[in-house]
Amino acid sequence: MSFDMQRAETCLQSLDLVTLFQDVLGWTAPSEGRAISTRAFNQPYRAHCIAQRDDVRIWEIKLNTPTDLNAKLKARLYQSIHKKYPQPLLIFIDRRWGRSLWYWQSSPHRSQSLVFITQQPLMGWCPRLSYLATYTPVSGALDLQPKALHCEELTQELAQQLRQLSESITGISDSRDRRWYAALLLQRLIIIHGLQLRGLLDNDIWYLHNHLGRSQQRQPDIFFRQVLQPLFTQGFSLPTVERPRSMSWSGQIPYLGDVFYTHPLEHQYTDINIVDAPFESLLVWFEAPLWQQVSNCWQTSSLGLAFEQVLTHEEPKNWAKSSQAQGRCCDLVLNQFMLRHLGIPPDDAAPDFWDLLFLGNVGHLRQLVQKILPQFSVLDPACGVGTLLIELQHRLVDIYSVLIGQLQRSLDSQLDIWLKGLQAEHPSLLQTIYLRIFKYGLYGVDIDPAMVDSARLQLLLGLVVIAQHPEDVEPLPNLDFNIVVGNSLIGFIRVDEAGFDRLRAAETLLQGNLLQPLAAESYRTILLEKNIALEHYRSRAYLLEELQHDIPHYAQLEFFREQINNLDAQAQAKLDELLLAEFSQILGIRFKVAQLIESPQQRLLQIEDLAVLRPFHWGYHFSHVLEQANGFNVILSSPPQGVFRPTVQEFFQKFCDLTASKNLDARTFKTAKRSLLNADSEVANTWLSFQSQYSLMTDYFYRSPQYDHQSPLLKGQRQRTQLRRHWLFIERCFNLLAPQGVCGLIISNDIKDSPRGVALRSLLENQAISSNVQGSLPDTQRSSEQYFLWFCKK
Repeated sequence: MSFDMQRAETCLQSLDLVTLFQDVLGWTAPSEGRAISTRAFNQPYRAHCIAQRDDVRIWEIKLNTPTDLNAKLKARLYQSIHKKYPQPLLIFIDRRWGRSLWYWQSSPHRSQSLVFITQQPLMGWCPRLSYLATYTPVSGALDLQPKALHCEELTQELAQQLRQLSESITGISDSRDRRWYAALLLQRLIIIHGLQLRGLLDNDIWYLHNHLGRSQQRQPDIFFRQVLQPLFTQGFSLPTVERPRSMSWSGQIPYLGDVFYTHPLEHQYTDINIVDAPFESLLVWFEAPLWQQVSNCWQTSSLGLAFEQVLTHEEPKNWAKSSQAQGRCCDLVLNQFMLRHLGIPPDDAAPDFWDLLFLGNVGHLRQLVQKILPQFSVLDPACGVGTLLIELQHRLVDIYSVLIGQLQRSLDSQLDIWLKGLQAEHPSLLQTIYLRIFKYGLYGVDIDPAMVDSARLQLLLGLVVIAQHPEDVEPLPNLDFNIVVGNSLIGFIRVDEAGFDRLRAAETLLQGNLLQPLAAESYRTILLEKNIALEHYRSRAYLLEELQHDIPHYAQLEFFREQINNLDAQAQAKLDELLLAEFSQILGIRFKVAQLIESPQQRLLQIEDLAVLRPFHWGYHFSHVLEQANGFNVILSSPPQGVFRPTVQEFFQKFCDLTASKNLDARTFKTAKRSLLNADSEVANTWLSFQSQYSLMTDYFYRSPQYDHQSPLLKGQRQRTQLRRHWLFIERCFNLLAPQGVCGLIISNDIKDSPRGVALRSLLENQAISSNVQGSLPDTQRSSEQYFLWFCKK
């Protein structure tokens, strides 16, 4: 239904909930049972039903002593009302201080809270108001948190659009790169379409459609090269005053920074072209009812899950349950961390974090804005397209919004200083909140560059879909140094600075060589230069002074980006050499060249052997987190599952062009592998090289002290049992976690009882304050193979 959003916002800001629900959102007045009196913990309470829609009722409870509010009281009052009216939404009100807490159960085992303070920003509540206006009980239990829509049709249509776009690309010879570029381009178009729907592209909600039509009137099949490419490189990537006259056709469009800057694939393939047909299909799809359902901020998780399923070739799964489970995991980990760092033991009697935000204790607010949030870091070491990071992003936006509301009413001078500083950072408060969250808050690593690109764009989409004004997106935050490509399991967590400084810049190490002295830039110098450049790159302060300088903002961005990339390449080369020395000299690893029939042949390791593994050196790339905080505050991930070994499926995905050119299919390869390999030397050499890389990584995992707990000890000797991918991630995450940090992992349940997991369980039992490996994944059946493992490090 359509409704007056401005009036809804006014009613919410004044906590006039009766008018909000009945007159604006279209709920009906209660037909019966308008009030319930009850007692809880020896105190009387009275709940007033203010609106209903079928069996779902909204109950307002005025609090005489708000400090009594805690998890047990909320649950007790909910159950008292639930006995008579099965689907209640409870809203606890403290009108004196203009605050409210909304409490509901989205499933029998999941209670949720949300706080709204008058004068807080409404960015997270506008979609909730739209949801409440259109909600019907037929669509499921009422839930005020974003959730995914379970729809296989979306996955199928997305796969079809992606395939059509990929097949239409010319100028990219590698099919994996074509598919990668197609996914990148599609997600760029989704962001542009989101801006278009909000009237931010020349005030034209048909901006892309109209420019496609005009280009076709001039000449067919020029839309990509004469419209999209100029928009990416000269339109959105340049401030208005810096755009060439040839871009005057683009009209008034926002400056998005370097988010759409020339991509590495566009540097590698300089003659890319795409005909108009896939763009015509996409723009029609963007207007379809299904797309309208999932393109709002309430359903961005649906889009992320669909991309993940299509890009990873996963089996279809129930997104709604996956999204709810991920949301529950985020809530649990965030609650555990915040309570512990506010000095509150997170036991059954404790309030939850939302209760504390509702109460607004000045001491707690000071801790949050001065200590906790400025240093708060979240990592997903197997981020995929970023679905878990997006869940956390939603919650952090809500937290910042509530804090702003509390601080607007606070008389504390220290809190007022923080609030004024926040308001002065950028003309858009929405942009400021996202910059705070992104700048030092969210981190992700994935070995697949296509996934990393998708994660960056999906996180930015969360900002775009709630933007109302150009300044909300000018410029978009750049996440290139937060969400990065690399092998999370291989690389240094702590860097040996002395060893780094002894390496020769041009030296190629051979096994057995001693590290030689080097008169060159030290590790600390490179790191300092990189961090200074990164701080400038991320800072938006100089954007406001742009007209006072000769160097425009976009040129500064390009300069700092190039400087960071050069320093990264220099550091990566040296760190890889250090890693080679560790592999060969300290761990005694030799490269085992797999053979078709005979035993593997051993040779000395070479730097190229490690480069193929894409090692990620945490201590360098995220130095400020690992040096200043000694690790990440929160780690949340759904890492790869199963046995660590080379598989035919992965081989065919990785070398799809080769297998396609040989007319091979995975099923035939599995059943007739030996004869096929004997008949084709190219396939054989590629398969053997693929196996050799796994052998190298396996040797490292068995020998490295970073993975001491992967298998049990027998008579003092480590046993070579089959490695599991998720077990490797458990130990890696433990080593990356800061003291008092909280980690949550969605994994299969073999860690619970397996005899081979005794060493890993011992690590968690002895070196964690608390852990839980017994509960099944929230919101899943007890028979589910997925468990949620969480632990807090000592």
